[in-house]
Amino acid sequence: MSVWIIALNTFKEAVRDKILYVLTVFAILLILVSRGIGWVSYGGELTVTTDLGLMAIWLFGALIAIFIGTGMIYKEIDKRTLYTILSKPINRWQFVLGKYFGLLLTIYVNLAVLTAVFFGYLAMVGAPVTLALGQALALTFVEMTVVTALAIFFSSASTPVLSAIFTFLLFTIGQLTKWVVDLGSVLQQSAPWAEKMLLALYRVMPNLHNFNIRQEAVQAHELHKALAISPGETLNVVLYGLSYTAALLLAAIFVFRRRNF
Repeated sequence: MSVWIIALNTFKEAVRDKILYVLTVFAILLILVSRGIGWVSYGGELTVTTDLGLMAIWLFGALIAIFIGTGMIYKEIDKRTLYTILSKPINRWQFVLGKYFGLLLTIYVNLAVLTAVFFGYLAMVGAPVTLALGQALALTFVEMTVVTALAIFFSSASTPVLSAIFTFLLFTIGQLTKWVVDLGSVLQQSAPWAEKMLLALYRVMPNLHNFNIRQEAVQAHELHKALAISPGETLNVVLYGLSYTAALLLAAIFVFRRRNF
């Protein structure tokens, strides 16, 4: 019950943040101008429109998680409201989880709005609205659960500036994990130690590249495929995302409990 109360208060606080609306407006603008970009791009007007729309939802969802989430816990410490909260019968793990779910609810509502705008715009310009696109957006939602957990983890341990830097850094690295494995394969014969180091890095870093099926989703209609990837692969990616999120939240709770206030 305490977690839910904190989550609702966090949601109410987040929706009053001006940066949320600034980023949302930019995302909507990018979706709406995507057709104009498609006119001057090679690869098909409607294809570029769909691809840019998916990218806008993904990118601005991540930016909202990073810019709002990384300062969320620090604000409570800075304003000293944290002392009032913890003086009540509320455990620190409940506070961390409440902040996480409140931020996640904010991001999900934002993504739902952007998804509705995106699908409505596709229907208006005559682009196909397919199940594969829904699958890509569903995995974007799951990816944001991981990015939000990253933001809360660093927010529980550091200042907003450092938290934003670290979260953005891991978010960027997480998009490149596929190439980390490929590089390790290249170095397998010449530098076995480098391959082992890269493999260890691959296993520790969030493998956010797995959630990126946007290109496959856009091409699915042309290839006469209902889904971008198989249901089994989708389930594996979702389970990975939820497992990594749980690990990050446990780490955030551990770090936050050890801090002195």
